[in-house]
Amino acid sequence: MVGEEVLYDGKRYVVAGKREGPYGIRILSASDRGGTEAQALWVDESELHTMTSYTEARHDTTLKK
Repeated sequence: MVGEEVLYDGKRYVVAGKREGPYGIRILSASDRGGTEAQALWVDESELHTMTSYTEARHDTTLKK
C-alpha cells in the first residue's frame, strides 16, 4: 500500500505510511499548478479510493487480446 496513488476527497495523493488504528493511513499530496499547498494527512483507509484510470480501459482505448 505504501507508495500507491489513491484518491481522497477527489484529489490524488500518495500513501506515505500506515499505522494501527483509525485514521492510520498517512497520505501526501504535491502542490498543483493552481497554487494549492502540499498536504500531509492522516485518514481512515475506508475514505480512500483506488486510481481506476490506471486499471481500467478508457472509452478511447481498446484492450487487445
